[in-house]
Amino acid sequence: MQTTRTTSNLSSRAIGAMIFTGFGALWFLLALYVRQQLNAANVAWIAGAVLMLAAAATHVLRRAEPALAGPNDARRSRAFHTINAAQWIAIFIALTILRRLHLGVYGVGAIAAIVGLHLFPLARLFRNPLHYATGTALVAWAACVSRLAPADTMQGITALGAGAILWLSAAVTLAMALHTLRTSTRYAHHPRTA
Repeated sequence: MQTTRTTSNLSSRAIGAMIFTGFGALWFLLALYVRQQLNAANVAWIAGAVLMLAAAATHVLRRAEPALAGPNDARRSRAFHTINAAQWIAIFIALTILRRLHLGVYGVGAIAAIVGLHLFPLARLFRNPLHYATGTALVAWAACVSRLAPADTMQGITALGAGAILWLSAAVTLAMALHTLRTSTRYAHHPRTA
């Protein structure tokens, strides 16, 4: 059936968008903190954007077909946890090395690049090509800022861009999911005649 085929994976996409929304907010808060612009008005702006993205993700979750449990779910879950554990270990090692070399200013960029790199195996695992674009954008952003930005603004600029990339990815994912839901609903109500 068309509806099941097109909406069966939307719930996992919506959950991924929620995760990107949350981590994007953390990146924005870090940017504001580093830039000494963390105040009630800016936090309210971030909270408003989080609520909008979360509302869209919740709408998708409510309307999408529930994900069917499959024989590969346990394997996929183990791979997901392994990839995330490797990401956190890589971040710890990178920050330790940078601190010992007195290059801590590059720490935020290293984190953004590692987060971007960890999206590549996740893209394959979840069959989500948008993760390749998001991962590439994070790695490229971290590399460009580390190369071009002045040291005193590097961390704030990196965090600001990382937050924007994650929120943009969440918004694109949700827009695509909403489009799929509209299309599949329209198809279900108005099937084509032979």
